[in-house]
Amino acid sequence: MENENEVQTQQPVQEQDNQPTQNEGQEEKPKVEFTPEQQEAINSLIAEKVAKVKAKSDAKIQANNQKAEQEKKDAIQKAIARTKMSAEERAKAEAEDRRKKLEADKAELVKMKRELSTKSMLMDKGISADMLPLIMGKDDEETQQNLALLDNYVKAETQKAVNKLMAGHHTGIGNTGNGTQVTGDNPWSKQAWNLTKQQQIIASNPEQAQQMIAQAQPTGYYIH
Repeated sequence: MENENEVQTQQPVQEQDNQPTQNEGQEEKPKVEFTPEQQEAINSLIAEKVAKVKAKSDAKIQANNQKAEQEKKDAIQKAIARTKMSAEERAKAEAEDRRKKLEADKAELVKMKRELSTKSMLMDKGISADMLPLIMGKDDEETQQNLALLDNYVKAETQKAVNKLMAGHHTGIGNTGNGTQVTGDNPWSKQAWNLTKQQQIIASNPEQAQQMIAQAQPTGYYIH
């Protein structure tokens, strides 16, 4: 009987020993390591990006502070001037203030709508929204004209980049050079033109960029 009890008490321990550990059978993800030169380049890019964002933020804060300070001075001067007015003059001045405020609000609303419209146009063309201040016009027609001007400039620059990248690379249109076809969205094609993706592919995989350019045979920046 004592032996049976010993077996029964030891059995759960054996079952517990046979249970796999939580991490058993799971492969550890390989760690990505960079050379000192690569890490230095990455750190430099990050620092440059952070510096640009900070400079832009600081400039915006400074502009807002200056605007607030000027508005404060104007309000003080206006209040002093109003104390010297008659009741009728004060009423007219306040009515004029309301009219100007309404016009300013309407102008701001129109500007916001133009910004949204311009951003939509830029996204359709695969252009960064950072270009908005340079592209946005007083209306959609002027914005389209600015996009056309950009087209004329980028066509020449794009062709230069294509010629440089394709120097010494001879393949048939749509052919990668090894008999395989480039598939998927091609950011150099007219239908899927995207400057951001072009830059990413050129930086990460120049050979693939050559293949995709050979397939698309771009002639410039497309404006539809």
